[in-house]
Amino acid sequence: RVASLYEVNLNTAALVLASMDYIPGRMEVIQKEPFKVVVDYAHTPDSLEAVYKSLKPESGRLICILGAAGGGRDKWKRQEFGAIAERYCDEIFLTNEDPYEEDPEEILNQVQKGIQTDSKLHRILDRKEAISAALGAARTGDTVVITGKGSETTMAVQGGKKIPWSDKEAVLTLLG
Repeated sequence: RVASLYEVNLNTAALVLASMDYIPGRMEVIQKEPFKVVVDYAHTPDSLEAVYKSLKPESGRLICILGAAGGGRDKWKRQEFGAIAERYCDEIFLTNEDPYEEDPEEILNQVQKGIQTDSKLHRILDRKEAISAALGAARTGDTVVITGKGSETTMAVQGGKKIPWSDKEAVLTLLG
């Protein structure tokens, strides 16, 4: 349908799609063994739930690194994100994600309101440290999923600044 809307020949579209291994930042598998690591852009409740449902391993744990809707917008999602993570994830690492001008700790507080089980919760504001801790907690057969940033290459912080950031590059660096 999309190809037709843009008047792209269907045979050409089929060839291009067949040649693609993945879409950067969308269910992008960074590592398969001994535990799986996936980066995904999920930033709505429906997409977050779909990612968690599809990645929940039959054996092993689902470990998530979760920020929240960026600062200054979509605050209504935050508590719901926490509840969805609690429903599907065995370990939850709450961390920073595009706070803009908002207090990152307050954003995490709002996400945490949706999480009733403190025993599975870890709050680590520094995103790289949170990813490192989650990777360190992973065991054979587990799946670690990092949501919210996908293939983005910057993080928006106070003062209107954007700092270089890539979840994928952080994982590759940490796994060495």
